[in-house]
Amino acid sequence: MILVFGGAYNGKLSFVKKKFNIEDEDIFAIDDDSKDLRIDFSKKVINNFHKFTYKLSLEKIDAMDYIVSNSELFKDKIIVCDDISQGIVPLKKEDRFWRENTGRCLQYISSNSKAIYRVFCGIPMVIKDDE
Repeated sequence: MILVFGGAYNGKLSFVKKKFNIEDEDIFAIDDDSKDLRIDFSKKVINNFHKFTYKLSLEKIDAMDYIVSNSELFKDKIIVCDDISQGIVPLKKEDRFWRENTGRCLQYISSNSKAIYRVFCGIPMVIKDDE
């Protein structure tokens, strides 16, 4: 796995496309409108991972259990996720649960990733590189 995270609209996906020679058809993007809770594992990149954990939390599905039980499917993916750990603690209990659960998921993904990049203002920073 490779994890790329950072603030919203900071150029994470542009970095991934350039660094790893990724085309649009190689990207599975989780959007706000879809009710589908399945990931297309035939794609190389999973974009908007934080939206996926949010959808799971709304359905009372443990995102960590989902990731661990599908760890073989995740192992060769590039996961792109907004950093939702910064800023004010959310007021709503559901949003706090989502934030904490996403953090736990990213810890698991990080420990199993061969590379981790944080992208800030379009500039990638290497956090981990076992390649």
